[in-house]
Amino acid sequence: MGLRCHRFDIRGLEGWIDLIVWQGRRIGVDLLSDDIGVGVSRTFEVVRFGQGVAILPLLDMDRVVLIRQFRPAVGETVLEIPAGKIEAGEDVLEAAARELHEEVGISEATMRPLTSIWTTPGFCDEVIHIVMARGGILGESCPEEDEWIEERVILSWDDVRTSMAEGKIRDSKTLVALSWGLLFLGKGEGG
Repeated sequence: MGLRCHRFDIRGLEGWIDLIVWQGRRIGVDLLSDDIGVGVSRTFEVVRFGQGVAILPLLDMDRVVLIRQFRPAVGETVLEIPAGKIEAGEDVLEAAARELHEEVGISEATMRPLTSIWTTPGFCDEVIHIVMARGGILGESCPEEDEWIEERVILSWDDVRTSMAEGKIRDSKTLVALSWGLLFLGKGEGG
């Protein structure tokens, strides 16, 4: 049984007014305002994304699989772990298995939840659940039409540490997941 997704929703809290400004296919933008009762109100712009999953794929205890994917928002190809939005009716581990197969081509891996993070809580409600995937069968990936995955990259933990230290990995979910992997597996400095 996998984890269920729970969305923190400020819309039901007393005193807050939530105006939906725009709703797209993947995200929405809301305008939140509160009245603290003394004639003062504050307004916040909030990007609504919801919940996603990111997977730290371990082929074995010594090798990690990352992908190079073009990200239009930053105009660069990013070295990152596979990730995606959790679909309606999916739990975290189901979404992780689906994304791992689509983006990396790994199936039948053993999954373990590691942690959940807010990516940018200053303006976005996105929560990413980070899952470790061990082993499995490495086959062909089948990315979605709007994903520009250039290649999968298999790195040793030494290569991971070097890539992190040299700034070759800048994606926050990937840095968090790799840090958890280094900690969990005892692969810290010289490990």
